[in-house]
Amino acid sequence: MYFPPAPFDLADALDCSYLVDIAYGMYYQWIQQDKPHTPGDLHWQLPYNSPYRFGEPIWGNSEVLVFRDLEPFALVAQRDDKAYVIFRGTETLEDWYKDAEVKQVSYELPHISNVGLVHEGFFDLYKTLRLPLLSQLNALQGIRTLYITGHSLGAALAMVSTPDLLVNAFTQHTPHIFQYNLAGPRACNPKLAATLNDSHAHIYRIVNSCDLVPDMPPSVYLGFTEKVLYDHVGYPVTYTAQYGSVPGNHAHHTSYHYALNNPQQPQGPV
Repeated sequence: MYFPPAPFDLADALDCSYLVDIAYGMYYQWIQQDKPHTPGDLHWQLPYNSPYRFGEPIWGNSEVLVFRDLEPFALVAQRDDKAYVIFRGTETLEDWYKDAEVKQVSYELPHISNVGLVHEGFFDLYKTLRLPLLSQLNALQGIRTLYITGHSLGAALAMVSTPDLLVNAFTQHTPHIFQYNLAGPRACNPKLAATLNDSHAHIYRIVNSCDLVPDMPPSVYLGFTEKVLYDHVGYPVTYTAQYGSVPGNHAHHTSYHYALNNPQQPQGPV
């Protein structure tokens, strides 16, 4: 596994991957508690002796057909002068529906317009998360660096959140912004991808070349009325490791987190 030069930092990438594990853990606790519908009814057990301070779990609504349940999707954490935005990946049937909504729509949010097109499903889901996310971020004090991270659908949400956080988070000052996304599908059209690549955010896209998910949606396909174009964003950090199955090659903890912890030998046990 080969890494780009600074400001890429393997320790930061590992911190982000560790936090993604915590976001998945939050989801699994929700499942174990029979999917409480009200955020206040989730009894989330924080990681023992963690150096991070966490905000309340951030819930979203997939709003798909008859599926309108809130799900815990994201976390905000702080450690010293660093803030973290963390998104977990696809788990529920509702999440799969959002992954499949590949139509593109204009990326329009307060103070942001004419920056390009975005995957409709990812963007719709992110918009149900953004207000509590921004509220938690803007309540933090002394932040010098913001890290945005996620795996799979969470990596797409990390990408889709970045234009918003660049403009609408920490409006009194501009922190250094890094994004470490893992196994991320495409989320942006070429114009939005160029907008992000030209921004002051440092974006790193960590990809197992044996994983099928980062190749979705296709870079070019025919929509109902026109050709649809998707581009990846950021500096690719690629490794090749076979974990014995399609889900295994895509898994966060046993593929991506394992590879970052074992960069000289990312091929784990099959």
